[in-house]
Amino acid sequence: MKKLFIYAIIILLIVVGVFFIERNYTRESAVYTIQLRENGFSPQELTIQKGDTVKFVSESRIFWPASNLHPSHAIYSEFDPKEPIETEENWSFRFNKPGEWKYHDHLAPYFTGTIIVGEKNKVSGNTTKDECFRLHSSVYCWQEELFAVLKQEGLNATFDRLAIIYNRDKVFRDSCHQLTHNIGIASYADYLKDKDSVLTPRASVCGNGFYHGFMEAFLSTNLNPGEAREFCKYVDKKLTSQAPDAALQCYHGIGHGAMDIAIISGSKGENEKDFIEPALEICREASDTEDQLYRCASGVFNGIANFYIEGEFGLSINEEDPLWLCHDQSEEFKLSCYGNMNSALYWYSNNDFSKAVRYVESINDEIQAISAVRYLAALASIYEGKDVSTVVTDCRLLQDSLHLSCIQGFAHGFLEHGTPGIEYEDALNFCRSDKLTQEEKDVCFRYALDLGGWYPEEKIGEICSGVEEEYKEYCK
Repeated sequence: MKKLFIYAIIILLIVVGVFFIERNYTRESAVYTIQLRENGFSPQELTIQKGDTVKFVSESRIFWPASNLHPSHAIYSEFDPKEPIETEENWSFRFNKPGEWKYHDHLAPYFTGTIIVGEKNKVSGNTTKDECFRLHSSVYCWQEELFAVLKQEGLNATFDRLAIIYNRDKVFRDSCHQLTHNIGIASYADYLKDKDSVLTPRASVCGNGFYHGFMEAFLSTNLNPGEAREFCKYVDKKLTSQAPDAALQCYHGIGHGAMDIAIISGSKGENEKDFIEPALEICREASDTEDQLYRCASGVFNGIANFYIEGEFGLSINEEDPLWLCHDQSEEFKLSCYGNMNSALYWYSNNDFSKAVRYVESINDEIQAISAVRYLAALASIYEGKDVSTVVTDCRLLQDSLHLSCIQGFAHGFLEHGTPGIEYEDALNFCRSDKLTQEEKDVCFRYALDLGGWYPEEKIGEICSGVEEEYKEYCK
């Protein structure tokens, strides 16, 4: 009996001990606060445990904290309020996935932060390259690789690495423009230390995404269209001889930033015009010439197209007339609108150029329709351009006035998105294809060899020296 009593006491002590041990190691979920201040998120890095909550607040401006990547937020898609947060409000998110989660302000993407979520008092360390591809998307891993080079070695080394990835991974081409856009955003930190650090003719690769992203960061951070205009003038002064289109691409980036300002300034966005009208006013303020205004407006309409694709602000493409917004613009902006709705048309048509291009035929003005088909074909070249037979067939099915412009658009797309440094080779090889008729070849070479907006004079001379004699007359 005495032994039974002793055993009971021992068992009781074990149970009580386990209870206290568990109680000692069980923690209640904590709540942390991250504040967006004038210079960014504070704290910029925060380590928490699985199940903890982070409350995001802003000191002085509307903001939108969300998971990388910009602008899709796809890495941790739940970590996204899906709309801007007003300054008098806050947004909280409970982190239930262990890992290192990088995020940004969707309205001012230069502002970034990192939340490290541990489990059982352990936190995730830096992943290796192989682990990154296992745990995340390839686009995220490419961006991390490029950002690491940018931080350690600078911008030129980053473009060196980008070229290596481009040639190494065939599908990288599909994401190159987005990634150069984000490199531009990240480079704003270097600009704040050295104004000339972001001046490089190599920024033209992959559709000139670099200055698009850089100017979005520039304008959405300091909210000053006048300063943005002055920087684009500086780009013109420093780079035009080496990269003839760099300054105008800079203005396209102002258009992206103008959309951010329109939202930060309080545009509620009940319809597309609530964003467009204030953004276009910023473009007018920032532009001195018609070309600059056209390029700035192109960034604005490109932003609306992205809203349709991402489903932001409750906006959706009009299924009966996807180009209604452009039909409704003043003559001043129709051309820019038709061209830069290309991504929305392509997405809405399930990435099928033959379907998307049919909407262009609804444009009544021939000049505007020709411009629109070139924009759309240039975009399609990223995904469909290698299949020359299909491309040519799709172009030939268009009405006569658009057929040859469609061929030109694919040549343009290869020049924009071809192999970094030798983009012209992809364009000229397309023009040489035996799938093209002689008339199509002539039109293609005439367009592809008009290189004055792409390369400096010395390089144009080198390119033209290697072109077939019958086409040398088209070199410009």
